Amino acid sequence: MIVAVPGSSSRLYGPVADAIGSRFARNDEAHPRSLWHRIGADSLVHCRGFDVPELVASEAVDIGITGYDVCVEWCLASGQSLTIRALPPARTSFVTYCTVAGRTPHTIYTEYPAITRAWLAACANPQPVRIVRLHGSTEGVIRADDTGAGLLLVTSGQTLAANGLDVEVPLLATDVCVVTRTLPPAGQTLIDLPSLPVLPLPSFCQAPGGSADKPIPRQRDGGLRR
Repeated sequence: MIVAVPGSSSRLYGPVADAIGSRFARNDEAHPRSLWHRIGADSLVHCRGFDVPELVASEAVDIGITGYDVCVEWCLASGQSLTIRALPPARTSFVTYCTVAGRTPHTIYTEYPAITRAWLAACANPQPVRIVRLHGSTEGVIRADDTGAGLLLVTSGQTLAANGLDVEVPLLATDVCVVTRTLPPAGQTLIDLPSLPVLPLPSFCQAPGGSADKPIPRQRDGGLRR
């Protein structure tokens, strides 16, 4: 069994390490820079969290552990289905729509373009908007752009507050999860997959895929959650 997990440079490394610590208690610490660890007949591969669903889909690994947001984005962007199962929460963050109070956005900066398009396609009250994909923190860019907003991953909200941004709509919770191909690996696994609840995609992701020119909503109704 080969398991892919986020590496030490990922913001998910700590929560995932906590979630799988008991399952990989004999992780080889003799080579701290190694990204490949063998535990008996099983192997652990460290990689970027955003790469985990791709590695699972391509059958390079048997199962992956990453964030729910990462899995939803990958499934929407690729048009493929994977099975996402919930692990006991290690840390809960949220993907939210953020802007400056009173601002009319024309650009959304985001690490989640597929989620952004799906959300916009499911909303009403249109006005033109473009989607710009950025990697990493975007709060400063949003604050500097007088017509900018963002779909961002928020944990504590301190960075948003420091940059004068408001959370308008929480879209989905991003607990750590297990992802497998639609047909799970045969035989025994290190993780008891059947005992873990399956997570569906958020309800707004069932709408037809949007485009970069889809409308942006103006609503403060508590948002849409999985």
